[in-house]
Amino acid sequence: MGYRLIVYLTWLLFVLRNNALKYDAQEALWNLNTNRNATHPLEYSGEWDHHVYTPSPPNWRLPFYTIMLDRFVNGDPSNDNANGTQFEQDITQTQLRHGGDIQGLKDSLDYLQGMGIKVLYLAGSPHLNMPWSSDGYSPLDFTLLDHHFGTIAEWQDVIAEIHHRGMYVVLDNTMSTMSDLIGFEGYLNTSTPFASEEHNALWKSDQRYPDFDFGNEEVAKCDYPRFYGDDGMEVNNLTTELVGCRDSEFDQYGEIAAFGNYPEWQRQISKFAFVQDRLREWRPDVLSKIEHFACITLAMLDIDGYRMDKGLMITVDAQAHWSESIRQCARKYGKENFYISGEIVSGNTFGSVYIGRGRTPAQYVNDTTQAVLMTNTSDDKFFIRDLGKSAFDGAAFHYTVYRFLTRILGMDGTFAAEGDPPTDWVEFWNTILQTNDLVNANTGKFDPRHMYGVTNQDVFRWPAIANGTQKQLLGMFFTTLLLPGIPTLVWGEEQAFYVMDNTASNYVFGRSPMSSSQAWEMHGCFTSGNSKYYQFPVETALRGCTDDSINLDHRDPSNPIRNIIKSTYEMRENYPVLNDGFSIKQLSKQTHQNFLPGSNHTPTETGMWSMERAGWDGAQSINQTVWLVYGNENVDKIYSSACDGTSALLAPFAAGTTVRNLYSPYETYTLESSSTGMPTDDSKSNGCLSQLQLAAWGFKAFVPEGEFITPTPVITKFLPGHDIRLISTEIVGIELHFSAEMDCDQIKEAIYVNSTTMNNQTAKLDSASSQCKNISSAQADPSPWSGGVSTKWVFIANLTNVSDGVHEVTVKNVSISDGKKSTNSVDHFLLRVGQPNNPVVFPKTANYSSTILSRDSTGALQLSHNAQGADRFRYSLNFETTYSDWEEYPANGLTQLPPKTWSGTDLQKWNGEHVIVQYWSRLTGSSAHVQHGDIDSTPRYFPHFFLHGSFNQYGFDAGYINEMFKDARDGLWKFNFMSEWPVRVALNVWGINPDGQPDQTRVYGDIDGDMVLDRIPPLSLIKNLINITDSPPTPYLANQIVLDDANMRYHIISVGNRWIQLTLYLLLWFIPIISGALGIWLFVKFFYQVKFNEIGVSEKKGIGTLAVRRRIKHPGRTVSTQPLMASNLHHPSSARTTANNLPSPRSQGMGKHTEPEIGQFKRRAVLIATMEYDIEDWKIKVKIGGLGVMAQLMGKNLAHQDLVWVIPCVGGVNYPMDTPGQPIMIKILGKQYQVQVQYHVLRNITYVLLDAPIFRQQTQSEPYPPRMDDLDSAIYYSAWNQCIAEALRRFPVDLYHINDYHGAVAPLHLLPDVVPCVLSLHNAEFQGLWPMRTITEREEVCDIYNLDSSVVQRYVQFGEVFNLLHAGASYLRIHQKGFGAVGVSAKYGKRSFARYPILWGIDKVGALPNPDPTDTGAWNKEQIKTSEIPVDEELEKTKPDLKRQAQEWASLKQDAEADLFVFVGRWSQQKGVE
Repeated sequence: MGYRLIVYLTWLLFVLRNNALKYDAQEALWNLNTNRNATHPLEYSGEWDHHVYTPSPPNWRLPFYTIMLDRFVNGDPSNDNANGTQFEQDITQTQLRHGGDIQGLKDSLDYLQGMGIKVLYLAGSPHLNMPWSSDGYSPLDFTLLDHHFGTIAEWQDVIAEIHHRGMYVVLDNTMSTMSDLIGFEGYLNTSTPFASEEHNALWKSDQRYPDFDFGNEEVAKCDYPRFYGDDGMEVNNLTTELVGCRDSEFDQYGEIAAFGNYPEWQRQISKFAFVQDRLREWRPDVLSKIEHFACITLAMLDIDGYRMDKGLMITVDAQAHWSESIRQCARKYGKENFYISGEIVSGNTFGSVYIGRGRTPAQYVNDTTQAVLMTNTSDDKFFIRDLGKSAFDGAAFHYTVYRFLTRILGMDGTFAAEGDPPTDWVEFWNTILQTNDLVNANTGKFDPRHMYGVTNQDVFRWPAIANGTQKQLLGMFFTTLLLPGIPTLVWGEEQAFYVMDNTASNYVFGRSPMSSSQAWEMHGCFTSGNSKYYQFPVETALRGCTDDSINLDHRDPSNPIRNIIKSTYEMRENYPVLNDGFSIKQLSKQTHQNFLPGSNHTPTETGMWSMERAGWDGAQSINQTVWLVYGNENVDKIYSSACDGTSALLAPFAAGTTVRNLYSPYETYTLESSSTGMPTDDSKSNGCLSQLQLAAWGFKAFVPEGEFITPTPVITKFLPGHDIRLISTEIVGIELHFSAEMDCDQIKEAIYVNSTTMNNQTAKLDSASSQCKNISSAQADPSPWSGGVSTKWVFIANLTNVSDGVHEVTVKNVSISDGKKSTNSVDHFLLRVGQPNNPVVFPKTANYSSTILSRDSTGALQLSHNAQGADRFRYSLNFETTYSDWEEYPANGLTQLPPKTWSGTDLQKWNGEHVIVQYWSRLTGSSAHVQHGDIDSTPRYFPHFFLHGSFNQYGFDAGYINEMFKDARDGLWKFNFMSEWPVRVALNVWGINPDGQPDQTRVYGDIDGDMVLDRIPPLSLIKNLINITDSPPTPYLANQIVLDDANMRYHIISVGNRWIQLTLYLLLWFIPIISGALGIWLFVKFFYQVKFNEIGVSEKKGIGTLAVRRRIKHPGRTVSTQPLMASNLHHPSSARTTANNLPSPRSQGMGKHTEPEIGQFKRRAVLIATMEYDIEDWKIKVKIGGLGVMAQLMGKNLAHQDLVWVIPCVGGVNYPMDTPGQPIMIKILGKQYQVQVQYHVLRNITYVLLDAPIFRQQTQSEPYPPRMDDLDSAIYYSAWNQCIAEALRRFPVDLYHINDYHGAVAPLHLLPDVVPCVLSLHNAEFQGLWPMRTITEREEVCDIYNLDSSVVQRYVQFGEVFNLLHAGASYLRIHQKGFGAVGVSAKYGKRSFARYPILWGIDKVGALPNPDPTDTGAWNKEQIKTSEIPVDEELEKTKPDLKRQAQEWASLKQDAEADLFVFVGRWSQQKGVE
């Protein structure tokens, strides 16, 4: 199942090792390096051939719009899964890719341009990332574009179109942070602490960065860069904290979390957030490569600026050098005002070090006018760095401003940063002027270009909280009209996006896509909370999963929030002071301090403010003023105050002036007189309003009525609604609402319809049905938003010839009735029309069809499409394991399908045929339309679900049934399970793969606790599990997990009854005891009649031994008297063995062998097999250690039983010839070999001697193979176990005694027949292990041991290894209910059971006593009398002298009367007595 990921990683490895350093024609469409002969990174080159580059804008204070390409619009579905893995696009998930690309951006330029956007900031690096990294912030190669977004030619085409429209492009640049390929020694599975002495680095896998490498050689002296602290001052004496460094292109000091309190200098030399390797950009050779790559990207794509990600984690001097290098590069291509902003998340004091040439607190400018008048010739004492070393032109999304906004907009908490200015806009702006170097490095003039925004891609969406949309609009009022700088939006902000898709409460953001998608509705109910704020007031976001509008297209030109933003941007064009005026003044305010409970006594100033935006006196010649009034109270309020009082609502215009609001409803006010004189003319008083009403979180902008410029008309509403879904109809009535009276005749000519339908028919506007009418203020719906644009005029008409499909209604630049104004925009609206089973029209409810999949007359599979409106489709017949290529939607609606291709285990197979068809529509810009279908099966969306968790070793415990069942009554997946609560589980679609490992491609958990299954990237640090915290309440017994796979929602219900279970438990407890006792009594009564005494046991004859009864039951278990002929053997020529020590293949003409009379035991018979042994009468001993002693004791002291002892003949020992036996044939690696056999009987012992070269290679002192993990040892133990198995066939004993791991797989060769076994543990730490990490290794080990892979998987495999001891434990667990394992002592049995997980499948490990031979000897009925015990008088005479010698030797007091205890051997029962 996970092979596609391996294929991708293999491709990626090839790319990273070849593409950047060596030109590869296969990657030419994406490789920015076009130099085919380059051998070093600095030799790479690339320029846009035959292209005229676009000059920079002279003024960057333009509206910016932030876009993450993947989360925007899907213009080309063929790149959605560009790397061919299963971890890229998933239309049901928010943590993988949506499919947006550069073509989708081009298709949306009308929408963006129509809103007044001038600069597109494309967030995330465009360069190669991991396949699942949709945000683009972890690049692998700075010279290769990510295939998901488009080719170089497609990028160039779109950027050329953007420039043609008078717009610009700014790209993200990660500078020194890359992907996650490097780890540190000793910390691969945990975080690496920051260390003053660098760690040794290593690659986590075979992947490499093509142009950068680490090094572990220590450098005695390092030239560290300058570091600065939060206080804005240089950090000195770091030489005592940093002890040398490595000769590396990467920083290797450790890892730093994304959030937390760390010195800023440590962040700059540490791996970021544990997942982003950090380049050592302060090393000149590294910096030169980074600069060179950035220049190539600029030259190949004609971009206009860079935004530096994690700007403060770049050492500032390196950043300044990089910036100057890029400015010089840009000038080569006619870009004289290239823009470079940086992400600054810290307080203003530290951020000031990076702005321009930088300032420390000692270099701040006290006079704000002096600051505004500064140029590149100003005194160097005000700057840290020399001329030409400007780092950032401005802050990207100024976080200091954002923190101010969160306070003034009513958020509660402690979130200010060190060095942030006061929360007063005038003081704030003056502080920025004094602390920030805002001189343009290109022009040498004062030029404030901070990017201000209310939301970005890394913070929460304001409409998600209570009154959030009103707060967002007020925030935009501040960032767009009040503060001098660059107003910045993030995609969807103009549509009041509120869904959030974060996975952690300390990092809350919303990144839902612009084009339609089901995933963000499915996961739209926010549950994770926001730990950054006290009592985070989430409201709307709690209900996102019930809002069907979430899955609509969001490029709605009539959205009221968009219209407010559009009108605000237009104000900046109509009134230059709002764009370029540097002066902010507070005229008056009516406020009070509000102390929120979680803000640690930090007040939130609340009330109404009167502000002036103007040009800077003495520095600017802007002869214009705008009066800005706003309030941050959560109620509609009329503010009243006497104009001669201290709290008078003052205006910057003279009394008697009539002012007009620039925002709808464009009302006018005549200013009253006040007691305050005008600053420019004391003879005139400041105008004043004694009363003004503001909506909650309201705002107004005033200019003298004579300066008022009529706003451009906008479409205020489209009916029946943008991207509305309609049941099939031929006529659709539409309405277009406008903010002004339009030209009724001209609008008919300005409406165009573009249709994608089954019959290729295009809908038409029925001009005869059109109506035009004015709407009075009383008739218009009042806007709930401050500044909301109201409807004044409506156009009504019908669309006819409407076929099933998608229709785009375009309204192109419509004029007002007098022709003086027009919309200056091309606006597009969508309609989807179709039957209820059309997945393009109704993707949420039409995701399954009973008719889409069928068989034709030949029995072949075919699709009958229902997706009118689609342009392309692709399909999967194996539940998304693979997909077909994208194809054009067929004109006849039919597609013939080839047979499915799939491989997997029997448990992974499914019944019937299933298809998943995915559809893409160009007009909707989305491929989030899927329809499932089945043949010969009930409806389903998945083939299986397996529950994985700690209760079943996350799937490794194959003995635990964990497959969910699909209830035919309600179509839901269900599974009952008990565990120790709380428990965490995951749902795995494919379970265990053929390689014995849990599948990783389709694993579902619930990371945010919203009861909807989540799927996340494979290398995520997050544990994707369902957390079940509560145990079932009384009287329930277990939990049942219930899943609806149509919408991925699940719930937990309690099932069962504890009291019934307890009753059954008691019955099952007592009934076996009673019946067992009865059985024992009957057995003793009729069979053995065992008596116990202090000496031994007396046997009485019974009906017969177990061996005899087994012979009766299995009469076929006799030894063949016919020789096994070589002609009957198959010798494959492809046998893979290289061992030369195997027994020789049997040759013709072997002598006749005589079998002893075996299997005719009269008593209990036991078989043991050891490599240590003692043949007493032959005087042969082979390394009699602990295990050999145990076997020796059994042979000597179990005379009342028959013992079969299997032993190998070792080298260097001459064995007498006794009774020859039939040779044993074994099979290894597909080839058969012969082992010679002879039998020797001594008392009750039958020795089975095995003779073959593989056994003879061992010696009398070393009978065991030296290793347990190589090919030779595997062959040895395979031969050994196959011989034991054959001995068990020849001697049907009552019990097979397995000693340790050596002979543990022998019973597996007898399956399905079963032999009773006992497993005794002598050295359980040695288990017999061979790797099974890959399919090749698995097959090889199975072939060596001559065992079927299914048998190995069930009995032997433990994790990724072939484990002999696990085979013995599994055999006991499966066939003996876990009974039969013992340690050689009480302690050792318990310790082994606690220590080794392979034994945990059995109930317990018992204990064997250290045997005294008299305890196990044959019973002598006569009691030994003390008086009859003989005494050796001669020996007794020598004991006093021996006692003295012992006392003297042991340095004890020599006392003839003392008792002397002499102990020989071990003084414990841990592992037996020698």
